[in-house]
Amino acid sequence: MFSGPLSNERNFDVAVNYFAPPHSDDFFYEGAEFLLAGGLSKFHAAKQFMHARHLDKYEGVYFLDDDIELHFDPSEFLEYCAAKQFAIAQAALSAPSDGAWRITFHHPGFEYRFTNFVEVMAPYFSKNFLMTVVEAFDISISTYGLDVFWGCQLEADQQAAIVDRYQMSHVKKRDLGSGAYYEYLRSIGVDCLQELKSVLTGLGIDSYPIRFKGDAEIVEAVRVG
Repeated sequence: MFSGPLSNERNFDVAVNYFAPPHSDDFFYEGAEFLLAGGLSKFHAAKQFMHARHLDKYEGVYFLDDDIELHFDPSEFLEYCAAKQFAIAQAALSAPSDGAWRITFHHPGFEYRFTNFVEVMAPYFSKNFLMTVVEAFDISISTYGLDVFWGCQLEADQQAAIVDRYQMSHVKKRDLGSGAYYEYLRSIGVDCLQELKSVLTGLGIDSYPIRFKGDAEIVEAVRVG
């Protein structure tokens, strides 16, 4: 995520959740405002943290996977999202990235695109929207289906955006068979596709159409099978 120690000239605090002991040269261990341990996965742990009421003073929260490379200053991105009053948003994925959804990749013709879908790897939440969905952060430990759930909670006056002005890279390839994360999920009895199916069933749908806002055309769809 960050290539060096945290700058003092920033408009954000950092919370790091450790699922294993930190490396000796981990600058987050000394420089982050909050150090956490526990939880079964990123959003499950985040829900526990927010129950401690650490977030009352913040305008928004940015949830980053640990294998994301940001090609921008996070302070600038956070300020931009707050100024645009996005309920939820993400930076666009760079072309070399490994990503599951075409809509999330960078489009050079736009500054940002309104949509009904922001994926789980690096979402920004406004405080107000976060408070409406945080209690459901643990409905999917694998995170499969959380992005669909968030999209279904957006009100007519709330905007979700893919922000092409800012790009990030996710270059690590997903390995659903032998990847460490997926092996971990299986070890605790979590089936990603079953969790996705459970989320869709709970929403009363069997698939979720991903669209640009105001466009009837379905770009792609989230479904099981």
